[in-house]
Amino acid sequence: MSNPTFTPRALIAEDDPALADVLRMAFTRQGFEVRVCRNGRDALETAQREHWDVVCSDYQMPHVNGEQLLSGIRTSGPSRDAVCILCSAKSYELDCNRMSDELNLHAVFYKPFSLAEISESARQGLEARAAAV
Repeated sequence: MSNPTFTPRALIAEDDPALADVLRMAFTRQGFEVRVCRNGRDALETAQREHWDVVCSDYQMPHVNGEQLLSGIRTSGPSRDAVCILCSAKSYELDCNRMSDELNLHAVFYKPFSLAEISESARQGLEARAAAV
């Protein structure tokens, strides 16, 4: 991310309004242009229409869960190479290793988590992607 004119774009899929607001703030502070979708279906439609550098998704959401959202993004569309981060309160119930491998997740965070760590992890994922090109 050595290009000073590059503004990374982050799509946040989170149905909890308070958490969505603080995630938006954390990503904005890291220099991201941010859009929040309040359910997985809207996030998937947005990611299929527009390019997003980072997708940060809650696991439990109405209509489409986080795994379904990220799987749909990875399948096709302008955001298929996005740095993907999954957040969940279900640390014991999910097979996160399988999802990480299948969906090429950059990170998985369990609630409660540090907002600063999530946005910094997204930035690090973008830097790693840029270095690999």
